[in-house]
Amino acid sequence: MGFMAGLLGTIQSSWAAASVEFNRQNEHYLDVLSKGKTVARYMHAHDPSTRESLHATYKPYLHIFDTETGKPITKGPGGQFSHHRGLFLGWNRLITEDGRFDFWHMSGSTQVHRFFSAIKIQKDHSSVTSNIDWVDPNGKCVLKELRTMTFVHDTIPDAIGIIDLETKLMPTLDLKLEGDPEHAGIQYRPADHINRKKTEYLFPAEGQNPRKDLNMPWVAQYHEIDSRQYSVVLLNATNNPRPTRFSAYRDYGRFGAFFTQDLVKDSTLRLHYRWIILRGKTPPRETIQAWFDRWNP
Repeated sequence: MGFMAGLLGTIQSSWAAASVEFNRQNEHYLDVLSKGKTVARYMHAHDPSTRESLHATYKPYLHIFDTETGKPITKGPGGQFSHHRGLFLGWNRLITEDGRFDFWHMSGSTQVHRFFSAIKIQKDHSSVTSNIDWVDPNGKCVLKELRTMTFVHDTIPDAIGIIDLETKLMPTLDLKLEGDPEHAGIQYRPADHINRKKTEYLFPAEGQNPRKDLNMPWVAQYHEIDSRQYSVVLLNATNNPRPTRFSAYRDYGRFGAFFTQDLVKDSTLRLHYRWIILRGKTPPRETIQAWFDRWNP
């Protein structure tokens, strides 16, 4: 089956204990369904026709849904820090010979999904690849991205979703990825109505400080939305750029991994992270470390 033909309807892979579907009903988003229920929604629309529509669609991101409630547990446009959206990627200082551009707040810059270039359906995972152009305010594509999101079938108890995000960043000219842990990197933002008094973070060792400790293999967060308990674990592959700093202390829940990098024209920077989204309290350190040891690519 051709990829584009498959996206015209529903692509389904049956597993022994579950199934996954990619369902594209319109040109605005791609749904990921598990056992017939939406577990994630890749928001990839780009509509520059009005100021309002451009603001709502200036970057693609991945929404996460709780299959029990049918509601997203990540944030979209609006609310506090409108540019924080689901699972997303960006740098507030991308520097080229033409100037410095903001691909975090998206101040005149855009990340434009062009098309889906690949899909893979297997027994234990299914993946989709989005081709994204990072376009500066002058209309020039400065970076091409191949963002592959793999939805993993696993036996982790209470898992809403296990998502491998592997992306290739390919600059069209020499550039620098600069910024800081608060405004750059790969990040996760829970829904805006999170209970800020309940947000907690867990690190691999007691007493670690994400503002000082570098290259941690993982970071975990606990939060509550509508009195429901959720945990999110970020695993950081050892072959990702170093040093990696983590922003993991905000009570509104935005957290993730950050690094700086010089990129040469026509090179390829590969990144690999795993996100584990769970219902309930954060698992013990030993459990998360075992997940990392089993996964680390």
